[in-house]
Amino acid sequence: MLGVLFDLDGTLIDSTEVHLYSFMDALDALGIPRKPGVAERFRSEVGRRFLDIVRDLYPELDERTVQQIRQKKWEFTPRYLDRIRVLPHVYESLNALHGNYPLALVTSASRRFVQWVFGATNPSLGMYFDVVITAEDVTHGKPDPEPYLLAAERLGVDRAVVVGDTEYDRISAIRAGFSFVHAREMARLPSIVADLAK
Repeated sequence: MLGVLFDLDGTLIDSTEVHLYSFMDALDALGIPRKPGVAERFRSEVGRRFLDIVRDLYPELDERTVQQIRQKKWEFTPRYLDRIRVLPHVYESLNALHGNYPLALVTSASRRFVQWVFGATNPSLGMYFDVVITAEDVTHGKPDPEPYLLAAERLGVDRAVVVGDTEYDRISAIRAGFSFVHAREMARLPSIVADLAK
Protein backbone atom coordinates (compact mmCIF):
# COMPACT_ATOMS: atom_id res chain seq x y z
CA MET A 1 0.00 0.00 0.00
CA LEU A 2 1.25 3.46 -0.93
CA GLY A 3 0.76 6.34 1.49
CA VAL A 4 0.93 10.06 0.71
CA LEU A 5 2.67 12.26 3.27
CA PHE A 6 2.12 16.00 3.13
CA ASP A 7 4.17 18.82 4.58
CA LEU A 8 2.04 21.74 5.83
CA ASP A 9 3.67 25.18 5.52
CA GLY A 10 4.41 26.09 1.92
CA THR A 11 2.78 22.89 0.67
CA LEU A 12 -0.85 23.03 1.78
CA ILE A 13 -0.95 26.53 3.27
CA ASP A 14 0.97 29.77 3.32
CA SER A 15 1.39 30.75 6.96
CA THR A 16 4.81 32.39 6.78
CA GLU A 17 3.42 35.75 7.87
CA VAL A 18 1.70 34.17 10.87
CA HIS A 19 4.99 32.73 12.10
CA LEU A 20 7.08 35.77 11.22
CA TYR A 21 4.87 38.44 12.79
CA SER A 22 4.23 36.46 15.97
CA PHE A 23 7.98 35.80 16.27
CA MET A 24 8.78 39.50 15.85
CA ASP A 25 6.14 40.40 18.44
CA ALA A 26 7.72 37.90 20.83
CA LEU A 27 11.17 39.45 20.38
CA ASP A 28 9.76 42.92 21.01
CA ALA A 29 7.82 41.80 24.08
CA LEU A 30 10.94 40.29 25.61
CA GLY A 31 13.15 43.25 24.69
CA ILE A 32 15.37 41.20 22.39
CA PRO A 33 16.78 43.33 19.56
CA ARG A 34 15.87 42.39 15.99
CA LYS A 35 19.18 41.56 14.34
CA PRO A 36 19.77 42.98 10.84
CA GLY A 37 18.24 40.65 8.29
CA VAL A 38 16.54 38.47 10.90
CA ALA A 39 13.15 38.62 9.15
CA GLU A 40 14.61 37.49 5.83
CA ARG A 41 16.57 34.70 7.50
CA PHE A 42 13.50 33.57 9.41
CA ARG A 43 11.42 33.45 6.21
CA SER A 44 14.06 31.29 4.52
CA GLU A 45 14.05 28.81 7.41
CA VAL A 46 10.28 28.27 7.69
CA GLY A 47 9.73 24.53 7.42
CA ARG A 48 12.15 23.67 10.20
CA ARG A 49 11.16 23.37 13.85
CA PHE A 50 10.67 26.80 15.38
CA LEU A 51 13.04 26.23 18.30
CA ASP A 52 15.80 25.10 15.93
CA ILE A 53 15.36 28.29 13.89
CA VAL A 54 15.54 30.49 17.00
CA ARG A 55 18.66 28.71 18.26
CA ASP A 56 20.37 29.29 14.91
CA LEU A 57 19.33 32.94 14.68
CA TYR A 58 20.22 33.73 18.31
CA PRO A 59 22.95 31.26 19.34
CA GLU A 60 23.97 33.53 22.22
CA LEU A 61 20.63 33.12 24.03
CA ASP A 62 20.28 30.60 26.84
CA GLU A 63 17.68 27.86 26.60
CA ARG A 64 15.36 29.53 29.11
CA THR A 65 15.14 32.63 26.91
CA VAL A 66 14.59 30.53 23.78
CA GLN A 67 11.66 28.83 25.52
CA GLN A 68 10.30 32.24 26.56
CA ILE A 69 10.36 33.33 22.91
CA ARG A 70 8.34 30.27 21.96
CA GLN A 71 5.81 30.92 24.72
CA LYS A 72 5.39 34.56 23.70
CA LYS A 73 5.09 33.59 20.05
CA TRP A 74 2.15 31.33 20.87
CA GLU A 75 0.49 34.15 22.79
CA PHE A 76 0.65 36.38 19.72
CA THR A 77 -0.09 33.77 17.03
CA PRO A 78 -3.93 33.84 17.23
CA ARG A 79 -4.06 37.49 16.17
CA TYR A 80 -2.58 36.53 12.78
CA LEU A 81 -4.53 33.34 11.96
CA ASP A 82 -6.66 35.19 9.41
CA ARG A 83 -3.51 35.46 7.28
CA ILE A 84 -3.44 31.69 6.65
CA ARG A 85 -4.10 30.89 2.99
CA VAL A 86 -4.77 27.46 1.49
CA LEU A 87 -2.59 27.21 -1.60
CA PRO A 88 -3.91 26.60 -5.14
CA HIS A 89 -5.04 23.08 -6.16
CA VAL A 90 -4.75 21.75 -2.59
CA TYR A 91 -8.42 20.93 -2.07
CA GLU A 92 -8.76 19.42 -5.55
CA SER A 93 -5.82 17.08 -4.96
CA LEU A 94 -6.86 16.14 -1.44
CA ASN A 95 -10.40 15.36 -2.61
CA ALA A 96 -9.03 13.14 -5.39
CA LEU A 97 -6.62 11.26 -3.10
CA HIS A 98 -8.75 11.00 0.06
CA GLY A 99 -10.32 7.56 0.35
CA ASN A 100 -8.01 6.08 -2.29
CA TYR A 101 -4.73 6.31 -0.37
CA PRO A 102 -3.82 6.65 3.32
CA LEU A 103 -2.88 10.29 3.92
CA ALA A 104 -0.71 11.84 6.63
CA LEU A 105 0.22 15.37 7.57
CA VAL A 106 3.87 15.68 8.60
CA THR A 107 4.87 19.10 9.89
CA SER A 108 7.59 20.77 11.90
CA ALA A 109 4.92 22.93 13.50
CA SER A 110 3.41 22.24 16.91
CA ARG A 111 0.18 20.29 17.44
CA ARG A 112 -1.40 23.46 18.80
CA PHE A 113 -0.69 25.31 15.56
CA VAL A 114 -2.02 22.42 13.47
CA GLN A 115 -5.28 22.52 15.43
CA TRP A 116 -5.49 26.28 14.78
CA VAL A 117 -4.95 25.65 11.06
CA PHE A 118 -7.67 22.99 11.03
CA GLY A 119 -10.01 25.47 12.69
CA ALA A 120 -9.09 28.34 10.36
CA THR A 121 -9.51 26.46 7.05
CA ASN A 122 -12.88 25.83 5.41
CA PRO A 123 -13.40 23.03 4.70
CA SER A 124 -11.07 21.95 7.48
CA LEU A 125 -7.85 20.39 6.26
CA GLY A 126 -8.08 18.06 9.23
CA MET A 127 -10.83 16.00 7.61
CA TYR A 128 -8.43 14.58 5.02
CA PHE A 129 -5.70 13.04 7.21
CA ASP A 130 -5.57 9.63 8.84
CA VAL A 131 -2.39 10.51 10.76
CA VAL A 132 -0.90 13.82 11.91
CA ILE A 133 2.78 14.06 12.93
CA THR A 134 3.92 17.29 14.61
CA ALA A 135 7.09 18.60 16.24
CA GLU A 136 6.10 17.04 19.58
CA ASP A 137 5.98 13.54 18.08
CA VAL A 138 9.64 13.28 17.07
CA THR A 139 13.08 13.66 18.58
CA HIS A 140 14.70 14.78 15.33
CA GLY A 141 12.96 17.09 12.88
CA LYS A 142 13.44 17.40 9.14
CA PRO A 143 15.82 16.89 7.35
CA ASP A 144 16.12 13.82 9.57
CA PRO A 145 13.93 10.99 8.17
CA GLU A 146 12.24 10.35 11.53
CA PRO A 147 9.04 12.40 10.90
CA TYR A 148 8.22 10.69 7.60
CA LEU A 149 9.22 7.23 8.84
CA LEU A 150 6.94 7.65 11.85
CA ALA A 151 4.06 8.76 9.64
CA ALA A 152 4.46 5.72 7.39
CA GLU A 153 4.61 3.43 10.41
CA ARG A 154 1.41 4.88 11.86
CA LEU A 155 -0.32 4.66 8.49
CA GLY A 156 0.79 1.04 8.21
CA VAL A 157 2.46 1.53 4.82
CA ASP A 158 5.90 0.52 3.57
CA ARG A 159 5.87 2.79 0.51
CA ALA A 160 5.17 6.51 0.48
CA VAL A 161 5.19 9.66 -1.58
CA VAL A 162 6.27 12.81 0.26
CA VAL A 163 4.84 16.12 -0.95
CA GLY A 164 6.80 19.14 0.24
CA ASP A 165 8.24 22.48 -0.74
CA THR A 166 11.67 22.71 0.89
CA GLU A 167 15.03 21.03 0.66
CA TYR A 168 14.42 19.80 4.22
CA ASP A 169 11.38 17.87 2.99
CA ARG A 170 13.24 16.42 0.02
CA ILE A 171 16.26 15.28 2.04
CA SER A 172 14.06 13.84 4.78
CA ALA A 173 12.01 11.91 2.21
CA ILE A 174 15.05 10.52 0.39
CA ARG A 175 16.68 9.48 3.67
CA ALA A 176 13.46 7.67 4.57
CA GLY A 177 13.56 5.82 1.25
CA PHE A 178 10.43 7.50 -0.13
CA SER A 179 9.60 9.29 -3.37
CA PHE A 180 9.47 13.07 -3.30
CA VAL A 181 7.14 15.37 -5.26
CA HIS A 182 7.55 19.13 -5.06
CA ALA A 183 4.48 21.11 -4.00
CA ARG A 184 4.63 23.05 -7.26
CA GLU A 185 3.22 19.87 -8.85
CA MET A 186 0.07 19.99 -6.69
CA ALA A 187 -2.26 20.29 -9.71
CA ARG A 188 -0.83 17.07 -11.18
CA LEU A 189 -0.42 15.25 -7.87
CA PRO A 190 -3.27 12.71 -8.20
CA SER A 191 -1.94 11.45 -11.55
CA ILE A 192 1.64 11.40 -10.27
CA VAL A 193 0.60 9.34 -7.23
CA ALA A 194 -1.39 6.96 -9.42
CA ASP A 195 1.67 6.36 -11.58
CA LEU A 196 3.90 5.76 -8.55
CA ALA A 197 1.34 3.37 -7.06
CA LYS A 198 1.56 1.01 -10.06
